Amino acid sequence: MVASALAAQSTVQSTAPYRFLVIGRGSELWGDAAAGPQVARAVADWQLASVEALTVPHFTSNLVEAIAQSDYILFVEACDDKSCARTVQLEPIVGEPQPAGTVLSMAYRCDPWVLLSLTRQRYGYAPQAWLLQIPTERCELGEALSSTAQRGCDRALRTIEQFFRTYQQRPYMSQSACL
Repeated sequence: MVASALAAQSTVQSTAPYRFLVIGRGSELWGDAAAGPQVARAVADWQLASVEALTVPHFTSNLVEAIAQSDYILFVEACDDKSCARTVQLEPIVGEPQPAGTVLSMAYRCDPWVLLSLTRQRYGYAPQAWLLQIPTERCELGEALSSTAQRGCDRALRTIEQFFRTYQQRPYMSQSACL
């Protein structure tokens, strides 16, 4: 139902391979840490033409090319920090690029800010990006998703659906116009 409704609305044309990139980070072996990949796989199952969804165990510099080919990015991950709220959090990734030394020293395992900085350095462009964090209870080896994480995944998918609807209606701005 979600896929067909969004696919019917997908009339925006882009010269980039895809407008939306969803990257789900986490390990499926560690309980609630699987929330990011689970959400990304569900988005991939929607089979929307303007959406690419990837699952990765870590954010690494290998993602820079895919990031540069998109207009909007959602980084999705489990939030195992005790300071996280007990609900899904969607926050824009804003700020100045990291200093070059910091970017280079963190080029293998990165956070979303570093990946955007690397993309900006290499391609002169970085898409708009958001971090979508899913609340967790436990990230222990061999555990299944907790009820908190499962509810968070469901809520994250509804959030992503609304995100797609909102941003599909925005006119396409070429990457060169953003430079």
